[in-house]
Amino acid sequence: MTGGRRRKRRPRVPGVCVGIDLAGVEHRETGVAILRKGHLEVLTSAGTDEEILELARMAGRWGTVAVNAPLTRPMGRCCLDDDCPCRVDPGTRSRQLERDLGRMGVPTLATALIKVLARRGERIAIALRAQGHEPLEVYPFATLRLLGLPWQGKKTREGRRKIHRSLKKLVPGLKHPKASEHQLDAVVCALTAQLWREGRTRDVGIPEEGIMVVPDLIDRS
Repeated sequence: MTGGRRRKRRPRVPGVCVGIDLAGVEHRETGVAILRKGHLEVLTSAGTDEEILELARMAGRWGTVAVNAPLTRPMGRCCLDDDCPCRVDPGTRSRQLERDLGRMGVPTLATALIKVLARRGERIAIALRAQGHEPLEVYPFATLRLLGLPWQGKKTREGRRKIHRSLKKLVPGLKHPKASEHQLDAVVCALTAQLWREGRTRDVGIPEEGIMVVPDLIDRS
């Protein structure tokens, strides 16, 4: 299905936040982090859709699930196949949210360029809705950049250590210095969901196509 969905209202209770750094295929690592009242409770990895959805159920009825993957298609696209007539370059390769991120100084790939991940993201989103959750689309790179946290070198041990150290200040219970890059990204996804619950995020994109949640740096107090 193309197009966004109406964003659910922010819960008033602290609740549970599940962050999912989704891999494009099941044989690659998907990182999963679970925060309860802002405290890291679970940090693990998953593979299959079933494993991911089972962990997402830990959010409970009032929890929030945030996924690092495109969850919608560009407006006007019935699919992401390169040879389909629904593809009209350059306007249908990316979504408005990706163009908005670029103007914010946060580069990202167009949805049509990561079609394998986008197809799985849409599939996972549909399954999450069937479980009673309207997932948030998030982007760990954007969250780290906008919060002024280290974001470079996550594929190296030293880079991951820097990110881990910076996140420890924001995520109580994060004591996993050997966490993989995907697990750290999952922590950032869950943190973004927590910020959303606290009203400290803003939407990027347009509702009729799909939106992404990113930290809001404006002080509204």
